[in-house]
Amino acid sequence: MSQEAPNWWERVFALQNLISVLLGVAVFLVGLRLWDTTLGVVLSAVAASLASGLVWLVWWYTTVPTDPQRTLDAVHLGTVADHGPGPAPTLAEPGSRASATYRELVAAIEGHTTGQVLIVSAAEPGVGASTVALNLAVAATQLGRRAVLIDGDIDSPGISRYSSSGGGIGLTDIASGEATLAEASQMWNVGNDSMLPVVTAGTHVGSAAVPFDGVDLAAAFDVIGERADLVLIDAPPITKDGPTAMLAAHADGSIVVVGGVPTTESLIAARDGLADAGAPVIGFILDRSDDAWSQTPWVRMLKRSVAAFTIISLVYLAFTGFLLWSSWNGIARETLDTAGARAIGSPMPEPPTDLVDEGGTPPIEDVVVAQLAPAEAYRSFLLIGTDEAAGIADVILLTVLPTDGSDPFMVSLPRDLYIPNRCTNGYTRINATLHGCGEVNGPTALSLAVEDFTGISVDHFALFDFAGFADIIDGVGGVEICVEYERTDWRADLHLPAGCTQADGATALAWVRSRQPRENVNGTWQTVPGASDLLRNKAQQDVLLQLLGKLNTFDSPADLARKIDELAEAFTFDDGLGIADGIALAWSLRGLDIADVIRIEIPVVYATTGDGQSVLRATQPFDEVLAELYPGLLEAAGPGTD
Repeated sequence: MSQEAPNWWERVFALQNLISVLLGVAVFLVGLRLWDTTLGVVLSAVAASLASGLVWLVWWYTTVPTDPQRTLDAVHLGTVADHGPGPAPTLAEPGSRASATYRELVAAIEGHTTGQVLIVSAAEPGVGASTVALNLAVAATQLGRRAVLIDGDIDSPGISRYSSSGGGIGLTDIASGEATLAEASQMWNVGNDSMLPVVTAGTHVGSAAVPFDGVDLAAAFDVIGERADLVLIDAPPITKDGPTAMLAAHADGSIVVVGGVPTTESLIAARDGLADAGAPVIGFILDRSDDAWSQTPWVRMLKRSVAAFTIISLVYLAFTGFLLWSSWNGIARETLDTAGARAIGSPMPEPPTDLVDEGGTPPIEDVVVAQLAPAEAYRSFLLIGTDEAAGIADVILLTVLPTDGSDPFMVSLPRDLYIPNRCTNGYTRINATLHGCGEVNGPTALSLAVEDFTGISVDHFALFDFAGFADIIDGVGGVEICVEYERTDWRADLHLPAGCTQADGATALAWVRSRQPRENVNGTWQTVPGASDLLRNKAQQDVLLQLLGKLNTFDSPADLARKIDELAEAFTFDDGLGIADGIALAWSLRGLDIADVIRIEIPVVYATTGDGQSVLRATQPFDEVLAELYPGLLEAAGPGTD
């Protein structure tokens, strides 16, 4: 009885929608080139969505200027949503929303006309006029009105087919004088003891010789008009060859059913044709519609702009997520398993008895070891810089972020720090633990040594070589190094003028490796006061904090992906650091003010081992140093020794 409503994909992928979205994508890409920041991404998406909506609006006004209300110059009586297959929800589902809609339509019709006899037609065939006529008649009857339904579509008698009365006596038989109104009428039970009189198309279906303008049919309409409150005649479009023009002569007005996207020409033809035939259009009904025609083009444009913004944003996030995932998977990995290393390694060795402090003080018998802090109190990250030639750690920097919101802290462990080594069951410099032992790889062995000394469990590590470190510095545009006097260190290939220098990667690398710097004071070269591993640790922290500040200020997700690509070339991470953890860590550091990072110094003295090695001995357990700054961090701590 009606043409099926377009499928959702046909509506979504309509040409005008595709064109507007594609133009929006183009605007978005141009915006990203101009504003490669997070704010720029949002602004580009907003600009793209507005452009998409405006293109659709231009298309609407220039290509499909068909507004039924404006073109028909008639009242919009209401909208019937797509109620799925089946022509009569008023019969099958009397309590449904569609049934209620038809009842509202009956009230709207009664409120806009005093006529009893109405043509129900359409501007174009196949849009559901028969379905609407049938449901209006049923709804009116259920509301207690005396309604009559007449099937005037003799070429395609939809109502007759629905009632399975094709071929029976009906309208064409009355017009031909072969039957009376009583003989041509049927009574349908439409529920609640309500009966709807129906006049089907009759036996002369398809005949062009039926005299619809004869006196017999006019007399029948006079009788119907006297007895009924509402007479609905289902008729084909007046632009189609058929009886509509002659039937309109018996009607007081017309209702036009609009479905799909009609042309302006078809609506004008229906309006003028029905008016000329004597049944002017009193209103129109949108059938099986999403109510789009009842909305202004600006509202529809806004909806498409929002849809374009959503689509573009989701595609951008998906694409950026793929870039992040791809970049992350390109980073080299090493296993971190300090618990396993602790289980298979030697127990904590006994303190040395042959360690002598600088100055010849008596042998030291207690090298201090910290107690373990509860792991849930913080997140920790160990940064390891390697000297590839010697295969030992040259930079050992532990960064800790307390989970209670306290300021993060950073501690550099001097490479000559003398600590227990579970691999050798003795004591060594901490940098030597990077050699690993047996099944325990170097980063795990070093992390275990850091845990034993600090009492802080290492959650993750990042291992870099010095060549990669220089590349990262160059990638962020260098770092600032400030010195009071001109400074050199020929061993590290360092030369800095007095004042502040925007140092490139090679210069920054020389700066953090410098152990024997000299400075030019008033024309005299002399050793920098306090030059030692401890001074070098401070330089490392200065540079790494600047580097962290530049790495964590990524401007956009795409910029973050680029930075991960750069890191992949220089760093090896532990295999437990997943992409979600990495992004969460980067995001948590994004707003970090490096001035808020507390730098903890390890109290040490120079000492000499029994075999003559110069080392650094801690003079206070690290947990005691930490407790002075973070008194709650070590609560519920366990012992740090086995």
